[in-house]
Amino acid sequence: MKHILIVDDVSTNLKCVGLILENRYKVTTVKSGREALECLNDSMIDLVLLDIRMNEMDGYEVMMRMKSNPKTADIPVILLTADTDQESERRGFALGAADYIGKPVEPQILLDRIEAVWDVEE
Repeated sequence: MKHILIVDDVSTNLKCVGLILENRYKVTTVKSGREALECLNDSMIDLVLLDIRMNEMDGYEVMMRMKSNPKTADIPVILLTADTDQESERRGFALGAADYIGKPVEPQILLDRIEAVWDVEE
């Protein structure tokens, strides 16, 4: 079973996205960039759903650290954000994001985009 790490500093968002995914994937949720990086070093993660706007360390910083670490550099990242401006989307793709999904998340769109990321990799 594929393992997805969900990173968001809002508990409600973690719960909502987790409920969408829990019947299809192994799901781990964390509330900070620091926790995400620790989890990535300790667990085999197949995909990261990453909020951009977080306190302490934002999603861009998490991605930069992931992509600079050989152990986590190839793990696909889908950014989840309420930001709708093109600049934030461009920045995410420039850092290596596989996709970008606006909040609130529509369940079937999320599932389809996760599957699309893995279809491209195979």
